[in-house]
Amino acid sequence: MNLLLCAQQSDFERRNRELALTYGGRIGVSAENIYTGETVIINGDSLFPTASVIKLPVLVELFYRFHEGKLSPDTPIELLDSLKKPGSGILQFLHANQTLRLIDIATLMIILSDNTATNYVIDQLGATHEEKLETVNSRMRSLGLKNTKLLNKLYSFATKKNTEEARRFGIGVSSPNDMALLLEKLARGEIINQAMSDSMVRILRNQQDIQMAARYLPFMEDSTLWIANKTGSLDDRKIDVGIVSSSKGTYVYAIFCDGSVDLGEQVDNKATIAVAQVSRLLYDYFFGQ
Repeated sequence: MNLLLCAQQSDFERRNRELALTYGGRIGVSAENIYTGETVIINGDSLFPTASVIKLPVLVELFYRFHEGKLSPDTPIELLDSLKKPGSGILQFLHANQTLRLIDIATLMIILSDNTATNYVIDQLGATHEEKLETVNSRMRSLGLKNTKLLNKLYSFATKKNTEEARRFGIGVSSPNDMALLLEKLARGEIINQAMSDSMVRILRNQQDIQMAARYLPFMEDSTLWIANKTGSLDDRKIDVGIVSSSKGTYVYAIFCDGSVDLGEQVDNKATIAVAQVSRLLYDYFFGQ
């Protein structure tokens, strides 16, 4: 790394420390320009709760099942009142006893972070609760992710384990480096194959939560700029992981914030703003101001 890049990264690290002090928590960042190989890593291997970001590994495993012929995107899923879950998403508000395609359920899991949809997808991945979790977790290990685990379904308190890991991390655990690696493989077309990777990226590009990483990116100034991402938000934690691309290049990022003193869900939540500001710092670092 040349002296200019060293100075830029030192400034980036200083700004992140200032942001952490502002919102009262911890920040983890892992980002890489996939063309130049430049990286920015802060607390890269530290463990963080994932909140809904764990839904991205679930999507990846589902697409492996499509590729292997074990499941079809057109598999019909019947919406039942008994399986509806609260929190994010719209399926909980729809009339029951209608049928949706599995790929559409998976899309809702990502772009609206639908909790009911997530559980429907997870239920397609195995016969037992443990098998459903392990099929996702073993897939992540096979892709080189060392710290990523799906720990439970959404709002499924009967199956939540009474372990320190489950109490600390909730539905999932990961690290910034793990998520950046997964996004790098997607961006390079290395998850299954180029076509399957592209299909997942297209879903991520339709993300409806634009309050974090997308918030301060200069879309109006750069018509070629796009973001494909998954967000997570719960209590003191805000997370955003994804791919940013334009005519200037492509980088992947994973931004984790936890321990915030601001527990609200308002759009100006301090941790939400911190993620947005880190995202813009990454854009300026990789693409220039």
